[in-house]
Amino acid sequence: MKLCDAISVIESADCMDDLRISLHQIIQDYGFASFAFLDAARPELDVPYYTGTHPIAWEHAYRQNDFIRVDPALARARRTNTPFAWHHLDLPRQIGRRRPPENRMMDAAKEFGFTDGYVVPFHYRNRLGAIHSSSTVFFWVDSASCFQKLFAEHRHELHLIMIYWIQRAIDVVGRDRRNACAIFRPPDVELPLHLTLREREVMSWAARGKTVADTAEILGLSAETVDGFIKQALRKLNASNKTHGVAKGIALGVVDF
Repeated sequence: MKLCDAISVIESADCMDDLRISLHQIIQDYGFASFAFLDAARPELDVPYYTGTHPIAWEHAYRQNDFIRVDPALARARRTNTPFAWHHLDLPRQIGRRRPPENRMMDAAKEFGFTDGYVVPFHYRNRLGAIHSSSTVFFWVDSASCFQKLFAEHRHELHLIMIYWIQRAIDVVGRDRRNACAIFRPPDVELPLHLTLREREVMSWAARGKTVADTAEILGLSAETVDGFIKQALRKLNASNKTHGVAKGIALGVVDF
């Protein structure tokens, strides 16, 4: 598949399932076996958000061995914007009989048939100023020499493909935020609370800089009623004040502006 065709397929994807399938097909054309996308911005989580086409057995091994805490590729992805290969990783030297956990993780990957991996970090700041980070690995199961040839010739294409893929994922999630799990939100986090129509209206006008009196006049309500709706919304959003509530509401997709 040509680069322009790959980008076209990505841009036409309408949901996360479409994006996952399309990326899998694209990277298979380059010779990769599968991929895994992981939210890299939440190191405190045992199970951050992830998706991909990696073998389920590898997923179980990764989680059961808590490899997310010692994954050397993930640690490097958090510190760089430049894609890299697994064979570029500087693994710790073994001292004594105990094998370093980073090395054990890479040993396990080899046991599952992965001979190398191409890792694409991605970091961006959203409109509220929050920083998001992700790491995507394309799993290679062929010979090392074939991988090195592909890496030398196509690494920039693969990087560009992932930039388009992640941007499309952001766009899709932004559009469907109220009905879908955000790609950067871990699966065990509660979905956003729903505000009533009036609560959304008053918070949306607050987001536009309108005062309580302004909003009351616009909606044909009393100032006391508007203030009551704002307080209800702030309680639902667990916000300390109106500014905080507006920011959280926009981030959760329940306040328009």
